[in-house]
Amino acid sequence: MKKTVFKLLVAVLIIGMLSGLAGCASLKKKFTRKKGSKKPKVYFQVKKYDIKPSPELYEKHYIFWINWHKELVEELGRNFKSDIRSSQEAIGNLEDMQALLVDEKAEALEPHIEDIRQAKLIIDRHNMTKQNETRIRNILNREYRSIKREFSPKKISKYIRSEWREYDEVPEN
Repeated sequence: MKKTVFKLLVAVLIIGMLSGLAGCASLKKKFTRKKGSKKPKVYFQVKKYDIKPSPELYEKHYIFWINWHKELVEELGRNFKSDIRSSQEAIGNLEDMQALLVDEKAEALEPHIEDIRQAKLIIDRHNMTKQNETRIRNILNREYRSIKREFSPKKISKYIRSEWREYDEVPEN
């Protein structure tokens, strides 16, 4: 009896030592970081899209602007990176709206965009005091009301360009 228990114990120890020496290669392989190739993905344009200025496209940018603008006003001063992103997106959508408008209306929108850019410059300085926050909030609320009043999609639909504006030079951003 003692010999069989002893033989069994020796066999278990030998198997345990051999498996310990061999290791779990597949388990180890599973958790080691693999070096990936950093080749850029190539995308091919399957279908050529001919997008023209339209009231629907204007309305899309208008809705995006409203949402980013509201987020900027609501979250102002809480998170610097969020303030930067929201102000960039709001200005970008206003510029997209401006590109869809005829020249006279595009020029009328420019002062509003410029006021929001001035507010963005204050945000970019990373100096959000209560005074600056109140000043920016007042500017943003004033511009929000005027842009909604003057440039709503219903009022502006007759001022949408028929073709994209051709630039001789690259426009400034």
